[in-house]
Amino acid sequence: MQQLRHFVAVAEARSISGAGTALDVPQSTISQAVHALEKELGAALFHRTGRGMTLTSAGHGLLGPARRILRETRQAEAAVSAEPRRGAPRLDIAALPPALNGPLAEVLAAFLRTNPETAVHVHELGSEQEAADVLASGTAEIVATRLPLDIGRAGDRLATLPLGTYDVYVAHPPGRGPDPAGHGPPIGVAELRDVPLVLMPPRPLVSAGMAAVIEESGPHLVGRAVVGQQETRTAWMLQGIAATLLGSRRAREAERQGARLAPLRGVTGLTVGLAWDPRTASPVARLFAASAYAAATRSPAAPAPPGSAAPGGGPARPGGTPADPGT
Repeated sequence: MQQLRHFVAVAEARSISGAGTALDVPQSTISQAVHALEKELGAALFHRTGRGMTLTSAGHGLLGPARRILRETRQAEAAVSAEPRRGAPRLDIAALPPALNGPLAEVLAAFLRTNPETAVHVHELGSEQEAADVLASGTAEIVATRLPLDIGRAGDRLATLPLGTYDVYVAHPPGRGPDPAGHGPPIGVAELRDVPLVLMPPRPLVSAGMAAVIEESGPHLVGRAVVGQQETRTAWMLQGIAATLLGSRRAREAERQGARLAPLRGVTGLTVGLAWDPRTASPVARLFAASAYAAATRSPAAPAPPGSAAPGGGPARPGGTPADPGT
């Protein structure tokens, strides 16, 4: 177990020194553990370079199972521990930004009310195309992303649960924009060609679907400012620096502060939801999936899972095939 912990730490830090810092153990201990594990398995797990450590193909193959073993070990320790917080169950979630402040927060709050001992770690999901890799590597057991997943055959084994929809708006500073009363008519991406914007660094702006719309429209968006924080974009827009692009919830908050909104044509009614792999999900991940389904079906704003209702209240798999969240 100690070898696996040290292996995962090196894989995440990409160096012996970084893993030692993260675990607060001597670098020599980390190095010896990794060498012993490689010897026992009969395979090199890392390429050792002057700049650090990168996983070999064998290392990539071990990383997901190692994370799952460590996760289940923590849960086993929690089941027999006399101290409630020692070895508390941990749930790792990777989420796209549009899901963080909306439906994910709501279902997570409902889950934690009945499972307060669980420690939840949320990582940012770079794009929906990363969902299958994130789940396979064990980085997260649940992803909150745009649905349906467009990741080919890799997505066939994943169960999904729609939670809600969102739109994307062009938010103009107070006193500017299309309509003093609030919402203006929809605006196409091509019409933003000459509109200065506060943008995020190069990456899918909201989702792969939105990136595709932008690519098809072919404009070169004018970045008056580029910032890495969602909150900064909104604040700078409200200060009059430039317009920006916001999802539904942030757009409503900005509108209450005087921003003028126009829906972004072609990027409306996008569905966000959860995806997970039922074959490898831990008990706490399965419990969260069941809790999320119960919360979603109680909410009148949440869409029903595709296809017919799942027996036993389970969420739907891609294509509408029912799946029991407890399996």
